[in-house]
Parts: sequence; C-alpha cells; structure tokens
Amino acid sequence: MDSKTIFERLKTKNSLGQTYEVFPADESCYFGKDIDNNIVFMIPSLMVRVAPVYQETRSLRFAFNKKCTFRSNDIVETKVVHLLTCKEKDEDKIMAFIRLTKAFAQTDRDNDQYYLSRLFSSLSALFDKERKVSEIELQGLFSELYTIIHFNKKSCDLSKFWQSRNMMKFDFSISEKKRLEIKSTLRSSRTHHFKHDQLLSELYDIYIISFMLRKSDFGIALEDLVETIRETYPDNYALLMRIETSIAHVDKDILREIKYDELYLKENIKYFNAKDIPHFNEKTPDGVFNAEYDCCLDTSATVSEDFLINWIKEG
Repeated sequence: MDSKTIFERLKTKNSLGQTYEVFPADESCYFGKDIDNNIVFMIPSLMVRVAPVYQETRSLRFAFNKKCTFRSNDIVETKVVHLLTCKEKDEDKIMAFIRLTKAFAQTDRDNDQYYLSRLFSSLSALFDKERKVSEIELQGLFSELYTIIHFNKKSCDLSKFWQSRNMMKFDFSISEKKRLEIKSTLRSSRTHHFKHDQLLSELYDIYIISFMLRKSDFGIALEDLVETIRETYPDNYALLMRIETSIAHVDKDILREIKYDELYLKENIKYFNAKDIPHFNEKTPDGVFNAEYDCCLDTSATVSEDFLINWIKEG
C-alpha cells in the first residue's frame, strides 16, 4: 500500500469507540487513528519484556512498548506495540509523516529498542524546528535531485550515496575514496564556488557534475523532482528524510515556482575531474580554515557521462 493510498484511507477512518482503529499497510506496520482523531503509526514490538518509554513534543507522541488495545479488520486485539502519534492537522505534514514512517518500517528492525526513538527524534526535528531556506539552497537541491533521477534512468543508482544532511563537504560519497560534488550556476559562464578541499585532496578521488541553469516558466519544477523521487524511492527512508528536512518549511508555491529550462539544462551538463579544474595547488596551510573561491570551468577538460557512470559503478 503506497503513501497516497494510506492517506486516502485514513480520511475515512474513525476510532469507533476504540482507543485505536487501525489497518495493516503491509506485513510490518499499521496506520490508523486514535480516539482524538490523530493519525497513528503502529508496529508490534519484538522485545515485549523491555520497560515502556514515553516521549512527547508539540507535534508528536511516542510510546515504546505500550500495551495497546486496537481494532483492525473488525477484530479487537491487545498487543505490546511501538506507537507514533502525529498531532499535526496540516495535510503536507501528515503526508510527510506517512511517507517517512512507512519507509522506516522497511528498514532493519534488529535494533528494535532504539530504531523508533531515532525516528521520533528525526520527525520531531522536522516538524518542530523551523529553518529558513534560501533560494540558492533550493537551486542546489534541484541540481542534486535532478542528478539522482538522471543517473537512475541510466541504471546508475546514486540515491544510496547522497549526503545524509545539508552542508557536508561533498554531495555524494561513492566509496571510502570516491567523492562526487554537484555544482550549478545561473551565470552565462560555467563559474562555480568551491571549497579548496573539494578540489585539492590527497584523500579522495573527486569528480564534479556541473549544471548551467536558466529559469523558465515552462521548465521542470523543483516540486516535480521531489514527487519523482518520492514515487521512485518510496522505501528509502534516509533519502526521503533528507528531502523532507530540506523542504519542510518551504511553501509549496515556491517549490512550484522554482523552474529551470530542461532542454538548456540537458545541453549544458558537463563532467570534470577535480584535478582538471583551475585551483590553487598548495595544501591549506596549518592554521588556515574554510578557504573558498570561484573557479571558471569554461576551458577545463571534461570526461564523458559513460566514463563517470563506470567510475561510479566500480565503487
């Protein structure tokens, strides 16, 4: 059962006098509503003898190892379960809650005592901590999501290598040694801003994907890319959490308005070895931190897309 189907079914669900009225979304989890009409996500416990734990924020309530009576498929049951309750009424946040909990249910549950508490912490940060997102950050997100989708069409899955959070040094970590960085610009020249360590490193083998973008009312929207990722990777919890964290406090109208000409974009994707990009050749001196500068790649040697795909697949 996909997230949209779960959401539509929840619209018709009521507690009917039971504390919880739920339905199975798959073999591992239930969705439903509590007596206060809040959305709930429920998983039977695998460690029923561990003491229960309860936590609550403005938006969420978490119960670990709660003895719970609920109705499912017209049968009333009592089980020890883990329970996440979403107190939000905003539909976008409810959909995020459903997408993330369902994807999380597909992850490894061997660490039963801890894995749901991590989910609760992540969702709490997502719903309760507001953060202003700049247009340049959304441009970067667009380029990274487009990269994942573009390479997926080439049978090259970059989703599992994407950075776990924003502002890490590299966008994708392919292996212990290999790093991939995505850059984009709206300028007429292929000029990007780099941290010095992104171009000169004795530790890593680094490649750069460079996008030249042009705004267009008829272009592909950031919202389109987000929806494509959600549909393509419905069970990839880490990927979905990363996206939801990035756009949680961005108005949907803005996601629709950020559009770039896809024909121009496809014509102007290029791939570079970091060693071939103009940069200072000296290592960062001791005591110097966060050195950054702009580099023009217009005359730099490129590599082919096929070469880069093979480099990624070799791991």
